[in-house]
Amino acid sequence: MLSWLTAALGELAGAVFGIILFAWWLGGPAVTAIVWSEGDKLLAVQFLAAWAVVTALYFTAAWLIRRARRA
Repeated sequence: MLSWLTAALGELAGAVFGIILFAWWLGGPAVTAIVWSEGDKLLAVQFLAAWAVVTALYFTAAWLIRRARRA
């Protein structure tokens, strides 16, 4: 029973993480497009740059964590 519960919670955590990532990938460019269409082009570019930096940091951290686990 405990292993079943652990597996179910693991699947639930994976699904929640996937939904958050999906929202992140769609949300960054979507917010940029909305801000751009409102006429504030500088803010739109700044937001997109910040979104890109956070995304790059996520990929770097994920790569470092995978490397550390293999070692």
